[in-house]
Amino acid sequence: MNQKYSNVLALELAIYQVHDRDYDPADKIADFWKKYDIRTIQNTISLLLKKSADRWPNENILELCHKQVFGFDLLAVLIAYFHVHKDYVDMSKLDFSDAETTGFSLDELEITKRIHEFFGRIVD
Repeated sequence: MNQKYSNVLALELAIYQVHDRDYDPADKIADFWKKYDIRTIQNTISLLLKKSADRWPNENILELCHKQVFGFDLLAVLIAYFHVHKDYVDMSKLDFSDAETTGFSLDELEITKRIHEFFGRIVD
């Protein structure tokens, strides 16, 4: 397989795995925190942001700032999920229904489900 497509395939598989029969998001969260510590995550995000800035020297400054802000937000939410996992925080009281991307996300999730089912039928 062409190397440039293998990274995309890995990302797509991560997205589509939510439709597997045995998928459990709690297990994914627990596995993630067993695999990575906060320092490793911070260093990796920092490295990705640096590579992004180095790779595209003529990149729009707003795009670069967006990547940096996203990187910081991603790190913050991963740390929050770690604490939820570590301290057994009950998240059932949280309401995400008014999240800005909820409608779009649900549509995207339905599309990934249909694609997953299609390829599942081919493999079977």
